[in-house]
Order: sequence, then structure tokens, then C-alpha cells
Amino acid sequence: MKKIFSMFAILAISVSGFAQNVDNFEVGPYEVDYKGAGDYKFRLRKGVDLYEYFGLKKDTVINVVDEKPTRFKHGVQLSVFAETCMSRQARYSMVYGIGASWKQRIANKFLFNGGLSLGFAGATTANQKYNVLEIGIPLSVEWSNLNAKKASFYAGLGMTPTIYATTSAEYITSPIGVSPEKYNGFYIAPCLEVGAYVPVGKKIMKIGITWRQKINCSTKNYDLYQQIIGRTFVGANLGIIL
Repeated sequence: MKKIFSMFAILAISVSGFAQNVDNFEVGPYEVDYKGAGDYKFRLRKGVDLYEYFGLKKDTVINVVDEKPTRFKHGVQLSVFAETCMSRQARYSMVYGIGASWKQRIANKFLFNGGLSLGFAGATTANQKYNVLEIGIPLSVEWSNLNAKKASFYAGLGMTPTIYATTSAEYITSPIGVSPEKYNGFYIAPCLEVGAYVPVGKKIMKIGITWRQKINCSTKNYDLYQQIIGRTFVGANLGIIL
């Protein structure tokens, strides 16, 4: 008998353990069976269409709108350049330099550039060798649709007032022990430039070619640029806009 009573007692405890109260209620489109904190089940109510419930369209198309490029307004441009003389005379002449300028948009597709350049000119003829320092103020107006999102073409026209100073001069063959006169002065150089702007990350790179005509305003009966350095130059420049 004791065993029988023990079995009934265990069975009663088990049944009471499984017979916990379960609350059933609805939350939005879902039906929830809740027994207690952390003990619950939920399911979508029968007959509920989530598209209709939330007012969604099955043929919804997501349009991605490209960000419109912001037109460049102003900034600083740093550049390096190299030029070579176009001449029929028997000479070798090169100019290497660096420059910095301020770029400012002045109209729909026009920008003004003004800054400072430092060039080092070296020229060698059959009997003479000169090295000349050139400090200029490049001023120009360029046509360009410059922006930071896509590459663009540009064309510019300008002028560079420049002071020059001969740093060294020597005869290559004769007369031995005698140095040629060192000339210092001033010239202006009309300039034509074409090229392209190319976005690279958050910066804009500039790649261009130039034509420059140097008009010496300090001849003193001897035009250093006409005779030694050269007057007409073509070159290339590479820059970055900050």
C-alpha cells in the first residue's frame, strides 16, 4: 500500500508541475504564449499578411540617387614643373621649378589663379654655360568645370612677371680663366596651358602641358634669353589641389 500511495503522490506532483498557467495574448500581428519572465513563445497569427498589415508593396523598387558633385569654389594648388627650350640654335636649355597658387572661381566655368613660382634655368651653348634663378608671379584665368567627383578638362591663359638672376656663368672652351658677364633683370612671359583635373581620393590632381614665351625687359644691349637661355618653352606640370 505504501508503494501505491507513493506512486500517486509522485504522479500528483508531476501533474501539478506541468499544469502551470499559460497566458495567451496578441501583440501586433503576433500571438504570444507567456508563462513567465524568459519563458514564452510567439507565432504569427493565422490569416495575417505582413505586407497588408504594415502597408508594404511587394514590387517596391529602391532608387539610389547619386550625390551631385559639388563645384569647386577656392583652394590652394601646389605644383612642380619642367620646361625645355624650342630653338634652332645649338644649345641645351631646361627649367625646373615649383609653385604655389590660390585658385578662386570667378564665374560659372572660370577660375582665377595667382601665386608664386621658383624656377632654376640651366643653359649650355657651344662655348658658354649659365645657371639662372627665376622668381615669378604666375597670373592666369582658366576655363574649367572643376569638381571633386569626376575628371575634367581645363584650358588657361595667363602671364608671369619674373625677376631673374644669374647664379653662375662660365666659358666651356675659351678664353681660359675668364668668366662671362652675369646678367640680372626682369621679363614677362605670356603662357598657354591645357590639361586635366583628376580626383584621387579626397584630393584633386592636376596634369597639364604649357607653352611659354619669355620676353626680356632688361637687355642692356645683350638679351640673355635670346642668346643663351632661350625664349620659347614647352613643358609639363603636375600639381595637387588642397
